[in-house]
Amino acid sequence: MTSFPEQWDDGTDPAGPEHQIHWYDDRTVIIRQALRTNFEGPFIYLLLGTERALLLDTGTGHAKLRPVVDGLLSGQRLIVAHTHSHGDHVGGDAEFDDVVGKSAEDVATYFGVGDWPNDVVQLDLGDRVLDIVPIPGHHASHIAVYDRTTRLLFSGDSLYPGRLYVFDWPAFRASMSRLAGFVAEGNPVEWVLGAHIELTERPGEDYEMGADKHPAEHVLQLAPAVLTELAAVLDAAGPEPARIVRDDFIVYPV
Repeated sequence: MTSFPEQWDDGTDPAGPEHQIHWYDDRTVIIRQALRTNFEGPFIYLLLGTERALLLDTGTGHAKLRPVVDGLLSGQRLIVAHTHSHGDHVGGDAEFDDVVGKSAEDVATYFGVGDWPNDVVQLDLGDRVLDIVPIPGHHASHIAVYDRTTRLLFSGDSLYPGRLYVFDWPAFRASMSRLAGFVAEGNPVEWVLGAHIELTERPGEDYEMGADKHPAEHVLQLAPAVLTELAAVLDAAGPEPARIVRDDFIVYPV
């Protein structure tokens, strides 16, 4: 049985926890850092295998994450990696031991990516194989992680219901084309899960930048068709950066 909560706790209630913990299934944990600890309110993912576990991102560092993660493990060796190395995704690194480095070179070396960003490589957690897909554009070290078991695609800051900040336009266009191609070539996706929610439930409407309250949030999970849509609109936009507003994301060149 897989599920999402009816509504994410945005963490603005001071009586609530600093991290919301949700078991998507019995081996997949979605952790949301409370907005009151930092306006980014990032989502963090813990994927459990029989031998190892992958923690994807460590949040902003404004809320202790290690005790939360330790309470969710059942003897697996923990690997800590990042969708990318912006501060709101690596802020809690100092709490952990086995942490993948922050540069594209570090990430490629750790996972064994020979031809960055074109190679897709595998990480076996023990009865759970993940595909590591380099997708620079938002950040040079950005990766997506595809879980063959759940058919979840973890997209970090490259696709989520919010403002998709594009720092390298050509790289981002190429990465989203490759990622959509990876899915179309026989890697079916149930849901795309990103690292933030910045849109309201009204199509294409975002919260003010830095907002620490999110009434009436968009859902976290995006259908795979949204990835196809993103790749298509980027292709149609051409080589010049362009702000593009769609129902489920806003392309935001910077």
